[in-house]
Amino acid sequence: MATTVPTNPTSHTVSLLLTKISDADPDFRYMALNDLLATFNVAKPDILQHDFNTSNRTLDEVIKALSDQNGEVQNQAIKVLGPLVKKLPSPLYTTAMQKLIELQSHNSDVNSVPAMALKAVVEALPRPVPGAALSKEAQEAYDSINKLLIPRFLGQTTGKQVPGLLQGSQVTSDSVDVLIEVVRCFGPVLTLVEIEALHDAVLNLLAQEKCASVVKKRAVAAVSMLAHYLSDDLLAAFVKRTVALLRKSSMSPATRRLYITILGSMARSIPHRFGRYLPEVVSFVFDALNEEELQAQLEAIQEGSETTSEWSDVREAALVALDAFLSSCPNQMRPYTNDALEACLRYLKFDPNYAADEDEEMEEEEEEDDEFDDDDEFEADGNFDDDDDASWKVRRCAAKALHTIISTRSSGDLLESGVLYQRVAPALIKRFDEREENVRLEVLSAVSLLIRKTGEGVIPNFTIDSATGDGLSQAPQSRKRRRQSSAAGQAGMPVNLSGTGHTSPKAEKIPATGPRAGLAALTPAIVKSATKLLKGKLIPTKQATINILDDLISVQKGGLASYLDQITDLILDAIKVTGSSTSSAPVSFAGGSASATTNTLRIAALRLISSFARNHSSNDLQPYLPKIVDGVVSVVHDRVYKIAAEAVQTAEEVSKAITPPRARMTAQKYKGELQKLYSVIVDRTTDNDADAEVRQKAIHALGTLLSRTSGTEGTALLADADRKTALGHLKERLFNETTRLAAVRAIDTVAAFSSSEVSFDAPWTQEVVVELAAQLRKANRSLRGSSVMALKHLVLSPATENTLDDATVQKVVTALVTVITHYDAQLLGPGLLVLARLAQEKSQIVVTEELMTALCKLLMESTVTGTVLDSLLVLVHSIGQTGQGEVLMQRLLNEVALSGDPSVVGKVIGTLLVASGNKGTYTAELFVQEIQKQKGERASLALTILGEAGLRLGDMFPYSPSLFLEQFHSEYDKTSLSAAVALGRAGAGNVAAYVPVILESMHQGGNTQYLLLQSIKEVLQQVAMSSTDLGQLSTPIWNQILAASGSEDNKAVCAECIGRLVIIDPKTYMLKLASLLNDESPLLRAIAIQALRYTLPDENEVFDSMLKSHLVDMLKTMLEDPEMENRRHAMSTLNSAAHNKADVILGHLNKLMPYVMRETVIKPELIREVQMGPFKHIIDDGLELRKAAYETLYALMETAFSRISIIDLYDRIVAGLSDDNDIKALCNLMVSKLAYIDPDETIRRLDSIAEAFRKTLSTKLKDTAVKQELEKQAEANRAALRVTLLLGEKLKAFLSAGGTVGAAVPGGSAAVAGTNQVWHSYWEWASKEFKTQLQILRDEDSKGAGVI
Repeated sequence: MATTVPTNPTSHTVSLLLTKISDADPDFRYMALNDLLATFNVAKPDILQHDFNTSNRTLDEVIKALSDQNGEVQNQAIKVLGPLVKKLPSPLYTTAMQKLIELQSHNSDVNSVPAMALKAVVEALPRPVPGAALSKEAQEAYDSINKLLIPRFLGQTTGKQVPGLLQGSQVTSDSVDVLIEVVRCFGPVLTLVEIEALHDAVLNLLAQEKCASVVKKRAVAAVSMLAHYLSDDLLAAFVKRTVALLRKSSMSPATRRLYITILGSMARSIPHRFGRYLPEVVSFVFDALNEEELQAQLEAIQEGSETTSEWSDVREAALVALDAFLSSCPNQMRPYTNDALEACLRYLKFDPNYAADEDEEMEEEEEEDDEFDDDDEFEADGNFDDDDDASWKVRRCAAKALHTIISTRSSGDLLESGVLYQRVAPALIKRFDEREENVRLEVLSAVSLLIRKTGEGVIPNFTIDSATGDGLSQAPQSRKRRRQSSAAGQAGMPVNLSGTGHTSPKAEKIPATGPRAGLAALTPAIVKSATKLLKGKLIPTKQATINILDDLISVQKGGLASYLDQITDLILDAIKVTGSSTSSAPVSFAGGSASATTNTLRIAALRLISSFARNHSSNDLQPYLPKIVDGVVSVVHDRVYKIAAEAVQTAEEVSKAITPPRARMTAQKYKGELQKLYSVIVDRTTDNDADAEVRQKAIHALGTLLSRTSGTEGTALLADADRKTALGHLKERLFNETTRLAAVRAIDTVAAFSSSEVSFDAPWTQEVVVELAAQLRKANRSLRGSSVMALKHLVLSPATENTLDDATVQKVVTALVTVITHYDAQLLGPGLLVLARLAQEKSQIVVTEELMTALCKLLMESTVTGTVLDSLLVLVHSIGQTGQGEVLMQRLLNEVALSGDPSVVGKVIGTLLVASGNKGTYTAELFVQEIQKQKGERASLALTILGEAGLRLGDMFPYSPSLFLEQFHSEYDKTSLSAAVALGRAGAGNVAAYVPVILESMHQGGNTQYLLLQSIKEVLQQVAMSSTDLGQLSTPIWNQILAASGSEDNKAVCAECIGRLVIIDPKTYMLKLASLLNDESPLLRAIAIQALRYTLPDENEVFDSMLKSHLVDMLKTMLEDPEMENRRHAMSTLNSAAHNKADVILGHLNKLMPYVMRETVIKPELIREVQMGPFKHIIDDGLELRKAAYETLYALMETAFSRISIIDLYDRIVAGLSDDNDIKALCNLMVSKLAYIDPDETIRRLDSIAEAFRKTLSTKLKDTAVKQELEKQAEANRAALRVTLLLGEKLKAFLSAGGTVGAAVPGGSAAVAGTNQVWHSYWEWASKEFKTQLQILRDEDSKGAGVI
């Protein structure tokens, strides 16, 4: 029978269906209810609002169907109830509730169906939203529950006396589920009396010995739900009652287990409130796990007693509770860390059926190694049935608890103190031979987490995008200060080799102490145990083991060179296609992030081989290269595209290991292996039937292989014919839309590393260059950026010399002129360098009126700085050298002049003046006359031009310092500042002639001192970049700077000058700077602090070596400064160190973090009230320092997350969410990042975050609030909602699983019910009250995701 429901049903539609519900045929009754369900799902909300007659009839018929003899009809009736209640008029809520309660009373013997119906109705009723006014409908829904359902729970109904839903021995789990639903939906409006009565009823239910275990499990969940609404007194009384019960020696194991489970559940449900009672209850958990009870049980077993499941269940519950304490109340559990570790380690090895002395195990381990049977799969020949052995659950819970300890207490805590590697890691490694799969996987997961925590950063999850990123085209912006012009460097074609595999990895020196030393010491044991596991056949175990080895390599940047002979064959075996590989049924395993199948195992194995090749030297890999290449080549054509793609990527990594410069002396020996890799990569590149991902990775791999064989050392490894063929394939893929981006990046790689030993054919080069130029106008941003980089490398490459004809150059120039006209900053820098090179070769085609017009427009309409300015100066210099600079000079002076930024225009004209030879119409003398005749902006421009000319001409510059000094005025106008900067730039070109004059002028004092300091700053900046020797002038400069530092106006520039002197001569001035930090003058200390901050972005080997010896002590000194303003500068300095010198401070964060944490705390003594007219304002003098501390915390979280205690970090973040708006914004950013970096801890903090966000969103400003206050509050609300949306949607998978990652809960969700209830309540409130704003944010995110 087909379901026919109109698109716009009415109450008449419902009436027609009611007649069929009473049909004699159960199929008709079922279909009638099905149609009714479909009707309510598509109907408008008010379909029954004004038709009480139909509403009553519908309600009666559906409730009547609950008593149907046919089970399917009953189930369908339950499904209909929810949508029906949502459409009923609110006055009928009480009627519906009354009829269901009566139905349950009449069927008290079998009340499962009525209870399920009640649950459906309660869930569908309009519910109150915390923080919002109670609606009329929600009030009527609560009234019906208050008058009817709650008395029914408690057995307080009038009329016929029947047991309450929570009374008697016949209580079902469905009845408890109804209570849970009531508390979940209506908990915020339940009165204290109702909460107390329901709580007592549930406790009485738990006290009944005859109550079914499943009911008690649901009752535990109910207790957790009710805990959110218990008063402090009631909570204290409950804890007292529980403590009293647990103290009874006569308590049965089942009861003991029950109340221990309740304690763990309460910790997860209300961690902050429950934490204060932890000292009272934690001892009972440790009592259940103590050595005495364990030894008593083992002795009983030795005497012939069997292990009872009840005994194991109590230990399992205790370990689960301990896990909950550790994860939910980590601060309160700190004093019990040793007890927790001992308990977990004690029961990690609890296996009474295989009890053996540990010493004997160690002695026998060597003997058993060779006898390990691959087919046994850890199953020994015992005389018992494993189904009767529940001890594995205890061991699994112990491993989970250790996982939690590693997760919450490693960074900056137990990891640094050595506890984890001295006590925990050895015990976990011994359990690698665990016979039970679930336990073994938990053990492997814990070890893997410990290894990752040992690394300096979080090891990211593998993604497709991360595998295809191109280091050349997508180079990140460096924070480091350049020591020379970046444009000059680009013109000279140095290539950043980091991340490209062109440098052979070297084994890192193992530190003497610390986590890395602990990991290195245990690596042999880990590899030995892992080797045994890889000989087995269980896929989840093998995959987890391979992941551990991958983590080891990633953290140690190698470290397995000595063990390659043991594991290479085993890893290659895992790659091979086996008979079981045809099955793709997933095998879920604990502690992992995915399901294990044969395919995922093969991918993990391929990824491990990539790690081998990437992180070990070629000499280490050479003995195994033939078999590795054969193994990888065999799966490149696998029918599973993900395996094929991973194999191609692995082939790329292997090709790097057997080509120069990594393999210089032995490259020819493996020419055959390289040819195999070349053949399969080309085959995959040209295969149009291959998956797009496979083709893209193959193109990337081909580009890498060609780049390694196109340099000076690798040319002989690949035949010219093969190279030309491969380049032809890249050109073909360049014209294909789906592979264009990958081809552009591959061509970029080839061009960047090509040498004069190889020459690209002119037709190939011309076609590719034209196509790349055409891509510069495409909408795809990534494609544009990659294309301009490839174009730059091709044009600058010696392999393309003299291959570009006039037509090609003309097309490139036309495309780049358009780029200049539209000022695309992403393309402009490389594009100008391309024009500079082409101008040197074909100036008549390049230097056109159109180009000059575009350059003039660029200078007039855009802000040109950084690398774009450097590239522009290179282009202008090239134009000047071609002899066509005079026309451009004329246009710059006539059309641009004062219309652009004088400092930029002056540099451009000065560069052009020098490049043109200072000849022709426009010479330096012309600008000298301009200075003498003009004032204001024209004089400023002329000064800038002469300063640039002086810098570039050096001692050939014919003018004395007086030319600039004469322009100094008593007031700091633009002309004076321009003269000061110009004097400094000219002085940097001729230090011997200019600097003594500047110093002599500073001796004279006066109002010009500040201007002369600006000149000194410019001199030092240029000297540092060009590595010019100051000679004996550095000491007088230092003395003059300190002498001038007394003025407040001079403080900032003096600090920068001192910092630059330290960079220039660190051996002399580093110690002087350190001594200034202890000076009696607060002003000098402030200058020293800021000076150190200026030095940190610089890259200088001598400076860095000196800094390593002094930076941490200097930071500690300045962070202890008694002046609050100086401490604020110190925080900024530490912030800069975190970004620029993280490797220096990383090992000493335990000394620096306490200062940061301390300054993030609000200090009441610094808050004061100020009367301003009729208004009172609150002033927080510590706010700026607190902001600086939070900014530093954010920087440290980004660069040294693994060294910071996540518990302490999140404590300060949660506190910051209720602080000033600027601090809130920083904390919102940190929460957003932590949602990805550490989702486990983020979920544990959801309730605290929800409380802070609710406070922010509920803030109501006064009617007199000014516009600025309104904008700040609106921005704070928007930020809170954005993070709310992120947490609500990105962590949905975790929340749907109970809100706790990796919770090990006996009996399902009973122990985690109620977790994150505050968050759920806040989410519902925010979704309702801010529905529009959240939808706007969703739309913005979706649009942002769509932009490439």
